[in-house]
Amino acid sequence: MCIGATPHDVPEMNRENQGIPMTTSVSTMKGRVCLVTGANSGIGRETALGLAKAGATVLAVCRDRSKGEVAVAEIKKASGSKNISLFTADLTNIGEMQTLHADVKDKFGQVDVLVNNAGALFSERKTTDDGLEMTFATNHLNYFVMSHLFLDLLKKSAAEAKSPARIVNVASEAHRSIRAETLDWQCETAEYKPFEVYGLSKLANILFTRELSARLNPAEITVNCLHPGVVRTGFGTQGNWGWMGTLFNLARPLFLTPEKGARTSLYLASEPQISQITGGYFKDCSQSKPSELALNDRMAKNLWEVSKRITGMG
Repeated sequence: MCIGATPHDVPEMNRENQGIPMTTSVSTMKGRVCLVTGANSGIGRETALGLAKAGATVLAVCRDRSKGEVAVAEIKKASGSKNISLFTADLTNIGEMQTLHADVKDKFGQVDVLVNNAGALFSERKTTDDGLEMTFATNHLNYFVMSHLFLDLLKKSAAEAKSPARIVNVASEAHRSIRAETLDWQCETAEYKPFEVYGLSKLANILFTRELSARLNPAEITVNCLHPGVVRTGFGTQGNWGWMGTLFNLARPLFLTPEKGARTSLYLASEPQISQITGGYFKDCSQSKPSELALNDRMAKNLWEVSKRITGMG
């Protein structure tokens, strides 16, 4: 469930809420290199598949090599494309993300589209090896670090293509569950409530998208985020969920298929119409207004500084 100055010869990028007609097609991506995290299952797998069908060279990033190998084989068969490469990394580990970046730079030398898709929901508070709250590390710091590491390859692609490269962040309508301003990003002082912690991480995705877009030259890189819908995946099935887990499983058949859940990710990765939009939040392939908290510049700047302090980036 998922739950700078602009050159005069380039139109100023639009950060306003403009509606874009919904589409189910994927524009051609031939010659483009697209990196998708969490590509072994669910929305990530369908995003990788859709990009492969559109002619892109797809870099599928997975945590588990064996699962990744199965997914890549399936994507190759379903798409008829051989241009899918598997990379493995623990996206809560900065060292592994740095190694991933170095490997991609060495083997491909460019990235046109970065889709930050990997995410998780935990039934109880867990921490990474570095002592970071797991939801915050997986769902936000992962996006923060990956985006910063790959800026060089994205800028290179933009210069060669003479059009902006793209960062696509998978957020969620779950961000609306957070109704009061908070700076307790890692749930260090409040009671751990899984869905609220998840919602806070999705709010962080939108705040980060807006802040990063404001710091980048939109003629080089655009940054947008999205709600994929409530999707029928294995998301949130691990751990002890009690009656919530039972309810969740009963409702699962009513959720969207992963294929439908990937449509807005594919739209943001490929649609020519939105090449001049940055800092936006999208649902159903149309730009939408997020919650008022998601537009809170004070929270966005605090999140940036916290993330910068933890990662040493930014």
